[in-house]
Amino acid sequence: MKKRITEPVKKPAVWIGFGVLFTLVTPWYFPAGSWSPLFWGIPYWALIIIAVSLALSMFITWVVLYQWDTGADETEDER
Repeated sequence: MKKRITEPVKKPAVWIGFGVLFTLVTPWYFPAGSWSPLFWGIPYWALIIIAVSLALSMFITWVVLYQWDTGADETEDER
C-alpha cells in the first residue's frame, strides 16, 4: 500500500502551535518594569522565555519527526 505524502504546512494544528509558541516567547505581555520577582537571581520573565523556547524546540522536533512525511526515507524496494 502506498503511503500518502503529507507536509506540516497543510495542517492547521501545526500553524496554531507555532502561533501560540511564537506569541508566548516574545515578552510583550509582561508589564513594564516587572523585574522584582527573582528565582535564583534570574527574573521570572527570563525563565518563562527559556521554558517557552524549550517548548518551541520540542514542538519543532515533533513536527519534523512525526508530521512531516515526504517519502524520502523509502528504499528502492518499497517504491
